[in-house]
Amino acid sequence: MSQRISQSPGFKYRKSYKTIHWGCSFDSLLELKYAISIRDEFEFMRSRLHIYYDQRTLKPTNYLRTGIKHYTPDFLIRNKVTGEAFLIEVKPRAFAQEAQLKLRKQVAENFIRWKKYDWQYKVVYDDEIVLDEHNLRVFEDCCRLKSKSSFKLWLQQENARYDRSAPLFFKQQLSNKQIAFIMFGKHDDRTT
Repeated sequence: MSQRISQSPGFKYRKSYKTIHWGCSFDSLLELKYAISIRDEFEFMRSRLHIYYDQRTLKPTNYLRTGIKHYTPDFLIRNKVTGEAFLIEVKPRAFAQEAQLKLRKQVAENFIRWKKYDWQYKVVYDDEIVLDEHNLRVFEDCCRLKSKSSFKLWLQQENARYDRSAPLFFKQQLSNKQIAFIMFGKHDDRTT
């Protein structure tokens, strides 16, 4: 039995557009807001993980063939202190009852079990994203910026705040060491 992704009359997507590129891009301001809210406590990867699955069984696969779909979660995050990892889907609260969200949860959980990862799947709704006073100002400033040059200046200030010794936090791609930590919770000094 094929499961079809449908949209109920209660929720309509607005036109999506890429907002910002920081070595990764955000499809919405909601995703940017979420990234700002977690960056002090979590390392994160944005849309780098693609899960291929059989649309009939929702089981993950490594083989592309007829009937195979893919799902790309919004974030994979790992807590810098506790090491807990989460595969994150960020959505407006109005999306809570959508069949598509239940399908994505099943696909993601099947993938996590299949790969034997220590991750948990979690949907984060817009009303759960809380910014402290500083990060709220950062987000509001970012939303107000119109020109690319203004944004670049803001980005340099944020980079200085978050990473004083290493390459720019938002401008550079993640290193293999960071990816290994986020994906597997490992700090491997041999990985660069």
